[in-house]
Amino acid sequence: MSDILWIAYLGILGAPAIGFLLKGKYKTTAMKIDFLVSCMTWTGLFGYVTSINMGPVLLWKIVFFVGIVWDLLFVIYIDQSDEAIEGVSEKTVKATTVIFSIIMLLPLYYGLYRYAF
Repeated sequence: MSDILWIAYLGILGAPAIGFLLKGKYKTTAMKIDFLVSCMTWTGLFGYVTSINMGPVLLWKIVFFVGIVWDLLFVIYIDQSDEAIEGVSEKTVKATTVIFSIIMLLPLYYGLYRYAF
């Protein structure tokens, strides 16, 4: 059962990235770096879920730490795609985006941690 949930989570993470790629949304340097980091972390999670060894453990330790730092920096400081919502302050929208992003990425980094360590 847990394998099915992990595979579903892989799909939830991968589908938007592929959709953004097909629609040409990765125009800025920051978005291209985010796509590269996302691909690396997704690949590591795929290796964890399928129990396939995809390179040295040191590589996945580096991907784990770089991914966490990048995602936090990107969501908090770089990503400016938050849409204004009528009646809600800009700070509230940003805080909600940050909290939601962290919650969505916790399983990714849990799996990547298990894969790397």
